[in-house]
Amino acid sequence: MKKIKLIPKFDQRLTADLKQQRSSIVKGLLCVLATSLLTTATIPLISWSVTAIQEAAPLRLTQAEAARQADERLKTRAHELAPRLGVPEPSVLSALREVLPATEDRAATAEEGLLVDRFHLERTKVHNAVRGLTNNAAGDLSAVRRLGWISLFVILVYACKYWFTRGQTYYLSRAAARLASDLRIRLFRKLQRLPVSYFHQKRAGAIQSVLTNDVNVYQNAVSVVRDSIDAPVKALASFGAIMFIQPVLAIVAMLFIPVMAAAISRNSRKMRAAQAKVQDDLSDLNAMSTESLMGIRVVKAFAAEERVATGYEGLVDKTYGSQMDATKRQASLRPLVELLGAAALATILYICGWLSYMDMLRLGDVAALLYALDVINQGFRSWGNVNNTYSQVQAASQRIYREVLDEPEPIDQSVGRTIENPRGRIEFENVTFRYEDGTEALRNVNFTLAPGTSLALVGPSGAGKSTIADLVLRFYEPTEGRILFDGVDLRELKTSWLREQIGVVPQQTFLFAGTIADNLRLGAPDATQEDIEEASRMSHTDEFVHNLPARFETKIGEGGSGLSGGQRQRLAIGRALARKPTLLLLDEATSALDATSEKAVTEALDEVMRQRTTLFIAHRLTTAARADRILVLSKGEVVEEGSHMDLMEANGAYAGLFRAFSGGILD
Repeated sequence: MKKIKLIPKFDQRLTADLKQQRSSIVKGLLCVLATSLLTTATIPLISWSVTAIQEAAPLRLTQAEAARQADERLKTRAHELAPRLGVPEPSVLSALREVLPATEDRAATAEEGLLVDRFHLERTKVHNAVRGLTNNAAGDLSAVRRLGWISLFVILVYACKYWFTRGQTYYLSRAAARLASDLRIRLFRKLQRLPVSYFHQKRAGAIQSVLTNDVNVYQNAVSVVRDSIDAPVKALASFGAIMFIQPVLAIVAMLFIPVMAAAISRNSRKMRAAQAKVQDDLSDLNAMSTESLMGIRVVKAFAAEERVATGYEGLVDKTYGSQMDATKRQASLRPLVELLGAAALATILYICGWLSYMDMLRLGDVAALLYALDVINQGFRSWGNVNNTYSQVQAASQRIYREVLDEPEPIDQSVGRTIENPRGRIEFENVTFRYEDGTEALRNVNFTLAPGTSLALVGPSGAGKSTIADLVLRFYEPTEGRILFDGVDLRELKTSWLREQIGVVPQQTFLFAGTIADNLRLGAPDATQEDIEEASRMSHTDEFVHNLPARFETKIGEGGSGLSGGQRQRLAIGRALARKPTLLLLDEATSALDATSEKAVTEALDEVMRQRTTLFIAHRLTTAARADRILVLSKGEVVEEGSHMDLMEANGAYAGLFRAFSGGILD
């Protein structure tokens, strides 16, 4: 039989995260404990208050009971009056019995007879004594006073509960928010450290889903901890109160606890699997929505709106189905617990009737017992919510670690050597590279890029040009061979330092939302305004920046919206130049420029290339012709190498490509 756990146990990683918020959680849990105890403290108050109300009311007795009690009180009164009147007690009792059932006038007449003929006492003494016996209309004033003190104590209890409730809300909410914030920072930093290959395998929307949906569920771990304390304390304290008031009822209530616990535990196991499916479906949905919005121009260009919308609708329906499966699990638990609680309540009420019949239960005890049973029922409902929320948190936690945090990281970028006064010499020695699926991208590549010179990589798509650039940036490690930077193996260098020496201009320009100056300083946060203006001048960015109202402080949208394609490309070139790199890595940096801008930027790059080592991927062979040397690649192998003139004289593969390009056959 599976062991039932009242308080779920998190895995070690989540527990470690919760320990980071120990201070706030402990303060919040102390407030939770105080609030729960104050809630159960009202149980005896209810019993006392109902009893006081009952005692304060005038007696409402049957005729026989009233007669019996009145006769007992007359005997007591006669016993008190006989010595004082100096007459036998039976005579006084007989006289009082004659006065009691009479009207006031008759009582007065009889009393006068007592005074004149038998007792020679003052009329008012006996008259007042008899009136004290017959006046039953008033209640017990002392009970009302006691009820007043109980009422003041109730106010005091709930005043304290008010402050502790505020405390638990504040401290636990702070812990949950800090837990989510710290996790998002860890996730984002982890994503920054992961290799490029990870992002080739994962969809951007799926990663975004982890940062939003899964983290939002993850922070509910704090509420699980809270309810894991609140629910048992309420239930156990209330059960203790029942045990004190009426042990028989406590034993009956105990019979229903294992049934409720088993139902909650069984539902929790099924809920965990259902919630994991929900998180996965939300990830797919978020991934598609992100991709569709990012590629909206392509979607519209191909008139594929309806097809994309239909695919999105299918994912929405799938997510809706998984959410409803989880909702069914969650929806069935609460009424089930309430049904079992109602069965327990009905049973206990019936037993209360028998106990009352046997004069073993007071009305105040009944009221307190009913309230205690309701608190116990609340505790079990909260426990059911604990198990459901726990299942959701566990599913989200598993996705967070599986999708991001458990991914292996490359070597620490802050570990390794640096080189004083780097010059930017690049050497490939028998470099072979294969992707994880076994696809061979490069085979025995050898070349040297001397400092201050330029090398163009040309060849058809898939020849390995971009792979060489990725290896230089250490996005990947060579499968065989080695790559040297100023004579040092890249694997010995500090990766962050190496990348600081390289200025990259990708073919597909990406700019961040912010100011133009922010984008120029992306790789050079310490760049001065003079550095920014110099990089802007060299890339011809200043030609349009100076016409903007806020110049370098002009804000642009995500991806550089608000700028033309040529302006974005020039800004990307300026961003690379702002960091004053030792090595320039260009992926056809002028491809998006118009003829005028291309000429200006080409002249600027020619000047820059003479000062720095430059490696560029050339799609236009006219661009490649400006390089000092050209490396011709085909299917991952070097087929030719030399200057433009040397390769044209050799009349090999490059010469054929160049003639076809010049003739307009190739672009």
